[in-house]
Amino acid sequence: MKPDISEFSYGYAVTEELVANHKSRVVAAPTFPSLYEEGKKGGGYDVKIPFKGIPVFLQFKLSDYLSRKSAKEHISLSLKLPYYRMHLRPLRHSQQHQLLLDLEATGEAVYYIAPEFHLPKELNRYYLARNVVKNSAAFAPSAIGSLPDPDDHYVVFEKGSTYGYRCSEEPKKLERTSLTSALETLRNRDRGRDLGEEGLSALTRKMVDVIRRRSGEAGLGSGPTADAEAIAQRRNLIESAAYLARTYFSCELVIVE
Repeated sequence: MKPDISEFSYGYAVTEELVANHKSRVVAAPTFPSLYEEGKKGGGYDVKIPFKGIPVFLQFKLSDYLSRKSAKEHISLSLKLPYYRMHLRPLRHSQQHQLLLDLEATGEAVYYIAPEFHLPKELNRYYLARNVVKNSAAFAPSAIGSLPDPDDHYVVFEKGSTYGYRCSEEPKKLERTSLTSALETLRNRDRGRDLGEEGLSALTRKMVDVIRRRSGEAGLGSGPTADAEAIAQRRNLIESAAYLARTYFSCELVIVE
């Protein structure tokens, strides 16, 4: 069964919860407290004044709901019903997954996050209780690994499980991440880094470098890189960091303090 919620609604709920519960800032979020709003006249954020934080790139996905006894992975992988299926963008259409792998390989925190629910009433209930993240599954791109071919691939998982499977010709068992635990680990390990003008500039340059390398390896020419470089040079740091994260990596960029 296809999800009956929108990716925008789910992403909003996750991001608002991170801001409220995990002392996070959203880079250029349009509708709730963000670095962009705080950076306006009268706001409290100035990129020239460094603050410490941990950038986290989140790609929001939706989950199909599988409940029938004929469901493929119930038979082939003995997954308990119901379970969930998160689709990945195939290589024949996009380099998105490879870009996330490349970005994670630079040391940045990158995660797919998908709901363990599919109905509006479930989203509403978890949103009111502020436990949307608790009822979501997160996967690092490195856990999923490189996609083996241009065909369709997806990840399946049971609610509350500690693992999932990337379903290709040969299924691959992979580790599932609790986003809440991952954020705590990042805080304890990294203690944040300076993300004022210099830090945001370095992060933006890193994204442009990843785009350049991936465009070269995929034979896409210089167009994507030239555009990314122009955006990084001509727009302010907050706008360019947010735009590159969303447009090239399809991610929300959240700063966890």
